[in-house]
Amino acid sequence: MTPETDFMTSLKSLLGRNVAEGETLNELVRRYHQIEEALIESGGLAEYGDLLDEVECDIEKKLDNCKGLVDYWKGQIAYLDEREKTFKSRKAGIKAGVEWLRQSMAEALKVAGLGKVKTFEGTYYFTKPRLPVKVDPALINKKYAHALRVTGLAKRKVIVTFNDDGAGTWSKYADELQAATGCTVEVGADEYDINGLAERYQGTARKWPPYLRPGDPTFTIR
Repeated sequence: MTPETDFMTSLKSLLGRNVAEGETLNELVRRYHQIEEALIESGGLAEYGDLLDEVECDIEKKLDNCKGLVDYWKGQIAYLDEREKTFKSRKAGIKAGVEWLRQSMAEALKVAGLGKVKTFEGTYYFTKPRLPVKVDPALINKKYAHALRVTGLAKRKVIVTFNDDGAGTWSKYADELQAATGCTVEVGADEYDINGLAERYQGTARKWPPYLRPGDPTFTIR
């Protein structure tokens, strides 16, 4: 037996395997390409065409098997999506309950005039506010709003979206924003410099504006 004959015999044996032997879809596709190459190299021998037909049938069977698994997993995804909604709603309810209890406990200490309570189960006390001051935007009139922006204590984010003209004129648009055309502008709400406001009013003789008040002490449970 010549090396060429030995090679062809081994190739036929390899390519003739049945899908029942447990080939994966990737292995079937790889075998299909091997048969294609052999068909081209053989100059179009009919037997390789028959082998291609067999592998095509095997691939179709495997695709159907894969589809069954895909359909099953899709069902699992839909089920988990539904459960996720339920769990999210439940989580939100529990978090709201925790916050309500914390506020009730903090209010109890305030009413009793207690800064710290230690029991067998835990310790309950107030610490410095997480936010030194709190801003009530509803109480900021035009005069206050202007003053806050002028002093840099209030800023707004401006998002400008340009249509891509393909001419590379972004720098020009940035420099001539007021005159730019073909763009949309989205202006955000005022964002306040809390630390700057605290520095301006806390520990000073300045009269606090009506929209500003000290931050609430942080209620801590240990």
